[in-house]
Amino acid sequence: MSSPADTMPSPDFSPREREVLASLCDGETYPSIARRLGISRHTVDTYVRRLRSKTGAVSRAQLVVAAVRCGVFDVHAQANRS
Repeated sequence: MSSPADTMPSPDFSPREREVLASLCDGETYPSIARRLGISRHTVDTYVRRLRSKTGAVSRAQLVVAAVRCGVFDVHAQANRS
C-alpha cells in the first residue's frame, strides 16, 4: 500500500524522457533503446543523465522507483501484460 509520502509530483519530463524512462523500467538496455528510438547510445545516456538530475536518482533502480512514484510507469499494468 502506498502512502502520500510514496507519491511525488511528476517532474517536467519531455515526451522523449518519458519514453526513455519507461524503456528503462521495462528492462531495456541503452543499445536496445537507442535502436528502437533511432538515436545513439550517447543520446540515451544524455536523457538518462537528465532524468537523474530531475529526479535526484543516482542509480537505475532509483529511476524506476521515481518513475513509479511519478506515475510514468504502472507496475500493475506491467504485471497484467506478462
